[in-house]
Amino acid sequence: MRQHQRFMDHTLCLLTSSSLEFLLRPLLRIADRAPIGKTFGDILQPVNPTYRVGEVAEVVFVGANPKNSAENRTHQTFLTVEKYEATLTSWQIVHNDASWETRFYWHKGLLGLSNATIQWHIPDTAQPGIYRIRYFGHNRKQDFLKPAVILPFESTSSIFEVVAT
Repeated sequence: MRQHQRFMDHTLCLLTSSSLEFLLRPLLRIADRAPIGKTFGDILQPVNPTYRVGEVAEVVFVGANPKNSAENRTHQTFLTVEKYEATLTSWQIVHNDASWETRFYWHKGLLGLSNATIQWHIPDTAQPGIYRIRYFGHNRKQDFLKPAVILPFESTSSIFEVVAT
């Protein structure tokens, strides 16, 4: 009987703490913030001007919590790698966040500051040409005693060239 009672007490504590967490979670979420003088999507570390097939193109943006995007699907992806097609005079998506060759890393900082690192592991099948990387996100803004607002943003790296090895 005693063992059963301990089990029940433990279960009750778990239910109480998880219920409390569920109720407090929206209040405890910190609003996203950009560093002073920056806005969401600003580039913190640019891409190199040229990469070879087999190298990794990397760009770092002022980011926001990716959970905001998961809850508000304005964009269908966190990132795209796009190639400029001169014959079409337009950018064509060649990879997104579902591609094996791409990586999206969110680095949580203090007090709502964070950044997003996007990598493209340039495959052997990549055609030489001009490319760019785009980042799509949502930042959570909350003014004192007002409900939170989720705002979409997007950003684009500078262009870079992929050359054959």
